[in-house]
Amino acid sequence: MLVEYAGGMKFVTHHRGLEVASDQPESGGGENTALTPTELFVAALPMCVGVYLVPFARRHGIAVEGLKIEAEYEIADHPRRVGRIGVRIRMPGPLDERQRAALQRCAEQCLVHNTLHNPPEVSIELA
Repeated sequence: MLVEYAGGMKFVTHHRGLEVASDQPESGGGENTALTPTELFVAALPMCVGVYLVPFARRHGIAVEGLKIEAEYEIADHPRRVGRIGVRIRMPGPLDERQRAALQRCAEQCLVHNTLHNPPEVSIELA
């Protein structure tokens, strides 16, 4: 994965032949052309939940067309970081209690969720 500076407050990530940009809002010195790195970080959780839920739901005959997954977050200080993330899954149809419990367990197995609960070792090196 390679991240390149693209001017202003914009960065472009290259990986597997794909690109994802990040920027800052105008109030942060950017041009508001893309999600911020923090927003991309938070978005990874509901997207990962979806990646786990959709195949599981399809295997069990649960409708997924119209599925929506919302995320909200709060910033904490000392040190400044994402202090809380809330995810709400909106399935398109009614679910019985067994389906709800199974989908909940499935969602909680996503890689990003597990990583947040078991943080990796992180190193930053100035080359």
